Amino acid sequence: MKDESQGEFKGHLGLASGILLIVTIILGSGILVLPGLVFQKIGRDGIYAWLACSLLSVPILTTMVVLGSAYPNTGGVAYYAKLAFGQYPELLVALLFLGATLLGLPSIAIVGSAYLQKLTGSSVDIHLLAALLILLAAFFALSGGETLSSGVRLVGGSSLFLLVGALVALIVLAVRASGVGFSRPSDFLSVASQIPLIFFSFTGWEIASHLSADFRNPKNFGRAMFFAFVLVCSAYVGSAALVHIADIKANFNTPIFQAAAQVAPFAPGWLVPLLGVSLIVANLFGSVVAVSRLVLYLSGRRFLPASLGYLRDGAPRNSVYFVAASLIVIVVCDKIGLLDIEMMFSLAGTNFIAVYVISAIALVRLRGGLAAWLLAAAILIPSGLIIFSATSSVSYIASTALIAYVLVRNNRTRLI
Repeated sequence: MKDESQGEFKGHLGLASGILLIVTIILGSGILVLPGLVFQKIGRDGIYAWLACSLLSVPILTTMVVLGSAYPNTGGVAYYAKLAFGQYPELLVALLFLGATLLGLPSIAIVGSAYLQKLTGSSVDIHLLAALLILLAAFFALSGGETLSSGVRLVGGSSLFLLVGALVALIVLAVRASGVGFSRPSDFLSVASQIPLIFFSFTGWEIASHLSADFRNPKNFGRAMFFAFVLVCSAYVGSAALVHIADIKANFNTPIFQAAAQVAPFAPGWLVPLLGVSLIVANLFGSVVAVSRLVLYLSGRRFLPASLGYLRDGAPRNSVYFVAASLIVIVVCDKIGLLDIEMMFSLAGTNFIAVYVISAIALVRLRGGLAAWLLAAAILIPSGLIIFSATSSVSYIASTALIAYVLVRNNRTRLI
């Protein structure tokens, strides 16, 4: 095996593998649950909430594409903050991002372990299964170069193929059974009320920004983000359309399973659990790869130990080990009652919104122009409303900002 410094990190992703890797980061277990919950609350208007979220995520996607294409770097959003404002905002964004991912990913793994229990009929504790899923994702993430591209095609391609195949087959059967009936939304306020519930299903573009340096051709980053966005939105809207057409009557927390029971009663009972496990393993794999790139970057900036910045066979293996160990620690904290899934999701969501705000301001500072201002406004206005609607969100972000300030002030993070 060959050891290298992080300065020798080279991108190996092509357009197709890059698209798949980004899709795995965005798509998670929410697609198997949220369409049914939204349908239960507002009925056939639910599909319009998914369409609205697709439109609302466009400014975030565009911002990350513009910054990632112009400034490709493993530091992603933290690097953009450094270029725009300096060291303190760089560290603040890094802490917010790590807080979001290190809290959010274990909760996803715990959800995935519940699917794994159903798939295998196992009685093993879900926290142990969650740790095993994290280790499996880390195993795939340890690869580098062409091996990483092959892993992306295997994990991401198989999960996406299974999801798309199931959705298409079930939608065709639902149309044959019930026909297609869409009408204008009956209540725009009810549609708007569901956007906060499902909006975070569309997050992850800021995580994908850390992959911009992984592409052989930097121009393919923006193209991969665009095509991934089309695939992700199609999958979400397709799942909402399935629930809409099938007009499910029960089991709203497992809508695809219920739709299959209504329009394809012959469908195997393991279909939804298999979908859940495959999507979550792929989601964890893609996210661990992306977060390990930030850890690689932070080690080079001396925010983290330099030992995390070495590569082996083109892969930041020490960074992957660090990410996997951190995720497992959070799973243990959930097991012993120090954290719970609801709190983890809430804190992760708060961090992501704060990262969006800083990235939007960085876009204006770095690029300027009317287009940058309009994109920033489209992000800042809804993000500000969400953050200031909850006192806990403001206090949590303020605490993170204070920690970043103290670290910089005490010279505990020193530039090379």
